[in-house]
Amino acid sequence: MLSIFFGYDDDAVLSVDTYFNNTYEEEWLDDAFVKRIIKTVDGSDVQDRQCILSPVLGQIPPERLSGGAKALILMYKENDFYVDLIVCGSNCESLILEMAERKDITCSLSGYDVSFENLGDAECSVPVKCLNDGSLMKTHDEFVMKMLEYVGKMDGNASDSGKQTDEKEIGQQDAGEKRI
Repeated sequence: MLSIFFGYDDDAVLSVDTYFNNTYEEEWLDDAFVKRIIKTVDGSDVQDRQCILSPVLGQIPPERLSGGAKALILMYKENDFYVDLIVCGSNCESLILEMAERKDITCSLSGYDVSFENLGDAECSVPVKCLNDGSLMKTHDEFVMKMLEYVGKMDGNASDSGKQTDEKEIGQQDAGEKRI
């Protein structure tokens, strides 16, 4: 199952490049699913443990993979890896849901970068658990509504969104500001 905390979480890894570059093991690149992650997300082919053939960059080491590919490899290979999905794009969505069918994955989402468009389709029946309120999201629409409810709130709590500023107040603030 995939469990997501909507909002910014200090415990989530945001610097996926640094984390991956200092923790990955070369033998991970022998794994067929890791090769599929790299092909799907980056469009690149693993040649060997130290050489990946990128259609854009040519031959690159694993350290030059995209943040999305690194995040997915870490989610797949490490049991307690907790990442903010803001480092992933829509090209990561189907693989994240596929992994969630095999193992429990917990992450946060502090932006609107992924929305799991195929959630609830015939080939993707795994629900997503909202850690903010414990509810299950079974469709793309449910996911988007929950994301809109929580993302952008300071503490991920929709019921305590802080002081609301209306458009009139915003206009007055803008009118009083000096622009440089």
